[in-house]
Amino acid sequence: MAKAKEVVKKPKEEAKEKTKEVMEKIDAKVGKKEKKSKSELKKELLDEARQRELETEQLLKNADIEDITSSCYFEMDNYIGMAKLGASYGAIIEGPGGCGKSYRVISHLRDCNYAYTDSFTTPQALYTWMYKNRDNDVLVVDDVHGFLSNPKVLSFLKGGLWNVGDKKNRIIHYMTSKPLQDDEGRYVPNSFVLNARMIIITNKLKQKDPHLEAVLTRVNYCKIEIPFEELMRIMEQVAKKDYPELSYDERMEIFYFLREKASVATENLSIRTLIKCFQQKVYGKMIGKPDQWKTIAVLHLLKEDPALVVVDELLRDNSFKREEDRIKVFISRTGSSRATYYRLRDRLGTMGDKGE
Repeated sequence: MAKAKEVVKKPKEEAKEKTKEVMEKIDAKVGKKEKKSKSELKKELLDEARQRELETEQLLKNADIEDITSSCYFEMDNYIGMAKLGASYGAIIEGPGGCGKSYRVISHLRDCNYAYTDSFTTPQALYTWMYKNRDNDVLVVDDVHGFLSNPKVLSFLKGGLWNVGDKKNRIIHYMTSKPLQDDEGRYVPNSFVLNARMIIITNKLKQKDPHLEAVLTRVNYCKIEIPFEELMRIMEQVAKKDYPELSYDERMEIFYFLREKASVATENLSIRTLIKCFQQKVYGKMIGKPDQWKTIAVLHLLKEDPALVVVDELLRDNSFKREEDRIKVFISRTGSSRATYYRLRDRLGTMGDKGE
């Protein structure tokens, strides 16, 4: 009896069948999703968002940099403590990205009941978040874009950061003709008493806004400015702390490299610069190029302001007897104005000298 002829499939036919199988699985999943109601899908998205918020908070809690010492943090640490213990209604902390504001705030609040957010879509969303967390010890709003330039937000913040009446209640109002609802569809009143204190973290304030000025008068405000040498001391303390996949010697090698290559003219130099170099070092070890991070650091992380470099060089050159001579050389080398020279010279003065 003749054997049945074995059917041999061509590669193209096999590929088509596999593609069809994958598409059927995708359709099955999509079909399941379509069966879910809008409220169920909305709840899933909200649960995912809340999970991401919890993960972010956990990362901040585990950062463990509150024991890093610097006189630059003294004022900020005190204002955080005052808000935490109820000695003040709040604090606004301004400072450049990467100076440790967020990590330090959360570290101080570990043992109290706080709520943290670094995003909101509308003033109404922020209002409902504050209402939901109104009885917490502290509310932390971290560098939310447009937060302190939105008139509606500033309006109800003024009420939330200063007491009124004999009972010294802090009342927040949100005027709207439509009933307010939170993410879960529950109605929110147009006004409520805020029992929590607030800490607002921001990279930059536009203080010419009279509404913002009214808010600033109600809270403790500080601006973190870290001179170059002090930043180097802070970064050295960070480098001495454990980091996954890097030994102490590897971390200190990176710190010494940055200290050698950076100057007061380096733009956006911060703790994040050091951490990015750590990440590049780990990646380089993974791909067998352990020193590749140095090239990346010089090309992308250690960018310098050319005009600021020129001013720094001129100020260090003792052959100049008069400031006017420095200005002439600056103008000829950069094409910039006398006013720019003075502005950059003042900037160098606030940043501090690199030293020998």
